[in-house]
Formats: sequence, structure tokens, C-alpha cells
Amino acid sequence: MTEKEEIISREELIGLVQLVIIFAAMLAGREIGNIYGSFNELSNMAVSLNTSEEAVAAYLRDTLEGENATLGVGLAITIRGYNNTEGPITQTPDYVRKWLISVTLSPIVVTQPEVSDVEMHLLIEGREVAAQTFQFPRAKVGYVAYLNRTVDLRVADVAALREIISAAAAEHGGEVEVRITGRAKANVLFLESMLPFTTTRYPIVSLPKLDISSEWDAPSPGGVYTANVGDSTPVLVTASNPTRVHSLTQQATCTIYMEGVAEPRFTQTKTITAAPGTVSTYLFLFTPTAPGNYFYTLETTGYSLPPESSPRLVVH
Repeated sequence: MTEKEEIISREELIGLVQLVIIFAAMLAGREIGNIYGSFNELSNMAVSLNTSEEAVAAYLRDTLEGENATLGVGLAITIRGYNNTEGPITQTPDYVRKWLISVTLSPIVVTQPEVSDVEMHLLIEGREVAAQTFQFPRAKVGYVAYLNRTVDLRVADVAALREIISAAAAEHGGEVEVRITGRAKANVLFLESMLPFTTTRYPIVSLPKLDISSEWDAPSPGGVYTANVGDSTPVLVTASNPTRVHSLTQQATCTIYMEGVAEPRFTQTKTITAAPGTVSTYLFLFTPTAPGNYFYTLETTGYSLPPESSPRLVVH
């Protein structure tokens, strides 16, 4: 073999080695890209709880009425991004909307996960009333379709649940806090990771109403309201909203009478509104035109002030 042939063979060998290195690097880079892409898909995994707020409210009302009801919850799990289109929680919930919750994932590098068992807890007003683990066979989470699961939550101590619902409804104007938390088991070959999820809603179990109080907007020396003829003496109505997420609106009618006269001296209807957890004040303007003793009645949703309970106004 000549010296020229030896040089060519050496160069060919070096080129071949470089080609192999480049090819291996391309394969490694593609694999890294696949892993990165898979992780990126995993970061978009989401769970939809397909139980409407109306259904949960019906479940709570049935429980109050003595029925041993079961709360059915549907879960849909997907890898593709599942956007939560709901508005802020302070808005009045729309009963046809679904409950959507995002899932926090542990950073496990996989190509396509499988989900099996689901652990779920039901909390009413922060108190756990049901805790169950549902066993499912491992199933792949599709990139387009949903992996559907259906579970039935059952409460063992129904009497205690009724007490919690009744107390919450009385305190918060018919509103009850319902929270569902849980974890879904993600399986990747021999690896496992628990995917936590949670959602909170405030269904209405009885007619929501504002807490109403009222008085004359006038001096009250000795506990008796007084005014002079021609003075502007409105009735001050305070509306307190005991709910946590629902804005409430009601019609209120104030009618003012003078003792000894059957016909009302003044009547007015107003729309009163209060945001969650706030107090609103409204004035029903009135100016007495004759001396005497005055009283008023007030009618609104869930509230009625009769004449015998009305504070008296003495007009000079």
C-alpha cells in the first residue's frame, strides 16, 4: 500500500467517525426534543369535573329533605390545554357552567402518561364529610380525546351533614361552601406521581335574601325620633349581603302612614343591591307636611316590617 492510499484511508476513517458522531448527536437531540415536547404536553394536563353547580345544589337540598342522596362526579382528563373560561369567583355563578380545575404536575419526564386510581374528598364548609379512593385500571391519557371517569361520593354521617348545611345556609343567606379535592395517580412505566386537584363552589340551597334593617334618619333624643314639619326625614334602609360570592338584588317597598289616617302619606319602591359580604344603604325620601305621629312599613324578599314593629316619628 502506498503512502497516498494510507492517507486516504485515514481521512475516510476520520470522516466516518465524524459522521457516526453527528448521527448519534442528531438521534440524541431528537430524543431530547421528544422528551421536552412530552413534558410540555404534560404541563398542560387538566381535569374537568363534570358536575354542574345546579346538580350540587339539588344534592344538598335533597339531603336537607331527608333523602340519602349520592353526589355523582364525572372527571375528564386530557393532555391538551383545557382552558378555564369561567369568570372571577365573585361573579354570580352560571348554573349551566361546568366545574373546571387545573392540575399541578410533578416534573416527571415521560412520553405519554397513564392515569389509574383517583382519591377524592368532599368538604362542606371546610369540614370533610366524605373521603373515598376509587380504583381504576391504568389507561393512557390521549392527546386529543378525554379519559373519562365517573365516581359516586357517599356521606356516612348524613345527620351531621344536614346540620352543617342548615347552619351554613342560615348564616350565609342560603349559600353553602362545597369543596372537592383529590389526587389522580399518574403511572409511567414503574414510576408513579399523584396529580392534585381542587375546586370550590358556593351553591344556593334556599332562597337568598339580604339582611334588612331600617330606621328614621332623624334625631332620637330619649329614644324617640323627632322632626319638624317641612324637614326632610327619610327612612334609612340598610341591606347587608351575608353571602360570599353572590350579589343579591331585591325590590323593597316603603310605605309611610300617619297615626289616625288610613291612607298612606307616602309610598316608594326601590331596587336594592349589595355585593357579597358588603352593606348598602338606601334612603326613602319623605317630608312631613303636618304634625303628628308617623310610622312606616317595609316589604321585601324574605322580610316584612309590620306597623306594630315600626319605629315612631313625632313631628312638631
